[in-house]
Amino acid sequence: MRFSVFALSSVPDTDTTRQLFNLHDLDDKAVSKVLFHRRKQQTGSSEELRWDQRAIASVTLIQHSVDKVLIESIGLAGHTEQDMLQAFFKGAMRDGRMVAWDSARSGVPLVHFRSLKYALSFPAYWQALKERDDVHVDLLDWLAGPDTDRPGLDETARKLGFPGMCARTEDDVYAAWLGGRHDEVRAFSEITALNTYLLALRMFSVTGQMTRHDSARVQNNLRVELGRRSDSHLVDFLGAWRVE
Repeated sequence: MRFSVFALSSVPDTDTTRQLFNLHDLDDKAVSKVLFHRRKQQTGSSEELRWDQRAIASVTLIQHSVDKVLIESIGLAGHTEQDMLQAFFKGAMRDGRMVAWDSARSGVPLVHFRSLKYALSFPAYWQALKERDDVHVDLLDWLAGPDTDRPGLDETARKLGFPGMCARTEDDVYAAWLGGRHDEVRAFSEITALNTYLLALRMFSVTGQMTRHDSARVQNNLRVELGRRSDSHLVDFLGAWRVE
């Protein structure tokens, strides 16, 4: 079977906000505070930004293969948001199905809106969306309907014996972005993608779309690949991954 897992790290869209409200004399932190304040006014309580108030800061794609683990991450260190979007669309066209966690609520709308912002044209992608209902597979939607009390990725993954987010949160992404620590922003999307991939392997095995043998083989290959890498967040992830 063919699919790719994707995960995003996103941050406040300060560039657009700065232009909309003539905040050119404010830095990213101050503009973000304006966004958070406006969002609290809109919701009455929460400062969580809506997808159209955010920008993509990193994207991680894991291309499923029984024989080889292919992990691609693109972030603000050396790349633009357009580069990240192009990588996403190319992955979707290459592998047919894009698997993610809670993507219907924020991830997919964010990708679509940012593609409008930059006028990026991928007609084959939009045609596929029109013709098929499995281009996007949201694991959270598969587990729970939109009107239920829905769990987070970290707790869900850890309950199933996977590493979870290794004590990393979206607040850490925001702080790292403000500090120009783009590797930490990328680390968040990588850990999100890895947990999502393990959940996808379990789901496809349970539903019979993948054999348990192939799932175990992929997980072994993934362990080997992560063992070759020295990034601290991947070392943490591998260390927290229990052997079944």
